[in-house]
Amino acid sequence: MTAADWPEAVAVRRVVDRRAWIKDKWQRRGGEEASFVISNAMVNVANFGFFVIVGRLFVPSSYGAITALLSIVTVANTPLNAIQAGVVHATVLAHRAGGDASPRRIILRFTACGVALTLLFAGASNRIDRFFSLQSVVPVLMLALWFAPSVINSALCGSLMGHFKFRAIAIANVLGALARIVLVLVFGLCGHLFGLSGPILATSAGITITSLWIFIAVRNEPSWHVAAPMELHLAQTVRAFIALAGFASFVAIDVILARHLLSADIAGNYAVASTAGKIALFLSVAVPIVVYPHFAAHHAAGTSARHELRRALALVVGLGALAAVVMAILPHVVIDVLFGDQYAGAAPLLRILALEGAAMGVVGLFTYYHVAQHSLYAFVPWCGVAVVSALTSVDHLHDHALALLMLVSAVTVAVLMALPALVGTPPSFARRRHHEGSVALEA
Repeated sequence: MTAADWPEAVAVRRVVDRRAWIKDKWQRRGGEEASFVISNAMVNVANFGFFVIVGRLFVPSSYGAITALLSIVTVANTPLNAIQAGVVHATVLAHRAGGDASPRRIILRFTACGVALTLLFAGASNRIDRFFSLQSVVPVLMLALWFAPSVINSALCGSLMGHFKFRAIAIANVLGALARIVLVLVFGLCGHLFGLSGPILATSAGITITSLWIFIAVRNEPSWHVAAPMELHLAQTVRAFIALAGFASFVAIDVILARHLLSADIAGNYAVASTAGKIALFLSVAVPIVVYPHFAAHHAAGTSARHELRRALALVVGLGALAAVVMAILPHVVIDVLFGDQYAGAAPLLRILALEGAAMGVVGLFTYYHVAQHSLYAFVPWCGVAVVSALTSVDHLHDHALALLMLVSAVTVAVLMALPALVGTPPSFARRRHHEGSVALEA
């Protein structure tokens, strides 16, 4: 028995091989990931431009209603990324097993789920109309059309991301965002023909175009034609769904509560300040999505993802802080240039909500990290939702108090999630290292 055959040497080689596999993926796909980050910045600019256009087309009370409705998209979109995360996880595990698996069956199942979700949301349109005081169910029905293509799109994106392929997603996202801008302008030129339904219908059409483009890309992948079906790990997908639903709810809870509790004009100003403040979040929102497959690969290999986490954290904090500082120094200029002087009341709120948006970017990164690590800390954003909801129900806060509550809650949640991620031994790494030692000794 040579030294190379010693159990300790076998265990070390396994860990080194896993690290090399992850490093190779990181280096070979760097260009595609960079294109995704760049395209995501373009999409966020386009989406922000969308809200600016809507703000120019509608009065504050109507803008508040539209933003509150589209907050449902914000809340729903992030947990739908749990589907994406689940498919990424399944694809990575298939690679680790030394083969490919076809996503056809999974995508077909999620198509059925998406259609059912659209019908369910449409059936609840009357209740949603009354909650937001919309005086018409048509905007809600237009929003229902968003769910089916969004669910399908999440599964399709997960298949590509599991192969560390981001370029097709980048192109599709840009096309969908541009289509959304064009359509809202067209609907706006039609005057009152579409009303509040115009921006909602443009949003649903944009995601439909995106999902069709990505479907074509997935159909052209070799894995699509593989006979073996992909097996989705339901427990991990459910955990990711609950965790990301908490993060999405935390991001949007204040706008929803503002629309429900405050007067229409004040809620509209709050929505404008929140939209502008979220620039600090949206500038870095692509970073967790790009690094999540690497977090998942490290977890599957039993190696530490802390190096990637620190690099991603530096980028998220840098981008968020830069945007927040600029908006906090020049809030009146930002609001006036983007939305017009009719929203002047939003400027003082922007100083607070810009910092809150930056903190939310950090919360998002650690949410994805803890989801990949199968950690219970991924559910901490739900505590933020519970605290904000409880305090506003006990005492109907005014707009400035609500903004301060969101800032304090976001910073607190970010710190609570950061400590276990950055301090001590990662639990999954420790368990896997112990497992490797046991296997090696048995050998």
